[in-house]
Amino acid sequence: MDKLTITYVSHACIKINGKFGGLLTDPWILNEPVYAFTTWKFPAAIMTPEEVAKDIDTIFISHPHEDHLHIPSLNQFPRHLRILLPEYVDYPGLRAQMVERTLRELGFYNIKKIKPFQTLELGAGTRLTLIPAAKTKYWDWENSGFVLEHHGQKILNMNDCPSDSDVYREVNERFGEIDLGFIQYSGVSMFPGCFRMSVEEMRKASANKKHGWGQQRNMIDLLRIKRIAPFAGDFAWLDDRLYHCNWSNRATPKLFEDFVKQNYPEKNIDVVIMYPTDTWTLEDGLTRNHTEINWDNYLALIDEVRDKLRPKVTQLREWLDGAPVQNMLERTRSYLSHINQFVTKEHVNFNVNVRVEIEGEHSNFTFYMCSSHEKGFYFDWNKPKQIDQTLYIREALWAGVLDARVLLTNIQWAAQQEEHVPFRIEIARFWFWFENYVDLNNRNIQALVDRALHPQLKERIRPMLGVFPIEKETIKQHANAETCTTE
Repeated sequence: MDKLTITYVSHACIKINGKFGGLLTDPWILNEPVYAFTTWKFPAAIMTPEEVAKDIDTIFISHPHEDHLHIPSLNQFPRHLRILLPEYVDYPGLRAQMVERTLRELGFYNIKKIKPFQTLELGAGTRLTLIPAAKTKYWDWENSGFVLEHHGQKILNMNDCPSDSDVYREVNERFGEIDLGFIQYSGVSMFPGCFRMSVEEMRKASANKKHGWGQQRNMIDLLRIKRIAPFAGDFAWLDDRLYHCNWSNRATPKLFEDFVKQNYPEKNIDVVIMYPTDTWTLEDGLTRNHTEINWDNYLALIDEVRDKLRPKVTQLREWLDGAPVQNMLERTRSYLSHINQFVTKEHVNFNVNVRVEIEGEHSNFTFYMCSSHEKGFYFDWNKPKQIDQTLYIREALWAGVLDARVLLTNIQWAAQQEEHVPFRIEIARFWFWFENYVDLNNRNIQALVDRALHPQLKERIRPMLGVFPIEKETIKQHANAETCTTE
């Protein structure tokens, strides 16, 4: 029998090899941060780009979030590789074409789109079927997953793909028992780590924060699944300004394993926790090549990674803080006026107003991000009747937006928020919309494909923008080691 070998690379990137060839998913393979350069990985990536690319002929990209469509990582791969993308048949428009446009600008040309539940023959009897996002999760329709069928084995990769009973009912009817399912065990939210509050208030809010495990419950309740591999939640914050997010904003795979054992003992589901370089086969099970992590003491291990990457963290911080701060008010007025001309007014099903305060020696001014069913989304300098939240942005960070070093789309991950009204679902809808549309469909600062954003730029495809390589950067973990070491 042709053995199927799955190697965990990092985050949502897994490498699947068999007689059919090699398939790589969502390659965020470099130890580089995402979301306004705030969010890193822990455990850190170990495999070099050359090791990851070896024996790979196909890359699957599930959706355009930066930790799945990571431009500096994609830049490491040969352009002839086949790229598989979901086809958004129900959502025509510029946003639906952004991933393909970005890849073609980068030089990839062998691109294949797959429709919902369409099956693609990979070769040697191995088939890939695309799983679409749930239609009830209208804000996240770009997401996708797949089922890989390989000589009787069935591997489900749902990464961040939102599910509901309709999606999983069809998966269950089509594929039956699943041998191994990959699913994100923890996303990140702005609360409480990105809110302006004291440490004591933040610790209390973090302690009271509940993990819903809604997507994970759907997988367990609605599918016949034998093993689950929790992944794609391996976030860390290495800059001192956001270090508190390591304990305030994240969960761990151990918490997920405890959740399964406590709530589904009768199902006998094996939770397969994989670390970078670990492998799994149906015949041999999990092979642990990485140091076992003590999740009760993970902050100490994050400190070790931070110490090893400190030169990179320092260089990145200096670059981000080095954007020009002259004439901030005038530049901001021009920038917001320009965006107002182009930003879409569609899909605004909320009435939310956010005050934005730019804080710094050369700034200290305020504008407003307003939205309504009638007017859509727009920037304004006049205070609306009701303010739902305030977003506090450091002057240097806002200068980075104006200088095209940081996307406005991701600014909330590096700024601070304050609530003025009780939370309501409309506020969540505002931020979902904001992340998808405010930068005119552009999703990566390294690849500004929609030219209406920052039209002054001549070089718009900058795959290594914000990347600062350091000597002895590859972080190696050894199975017999007690701590991380660097080679």
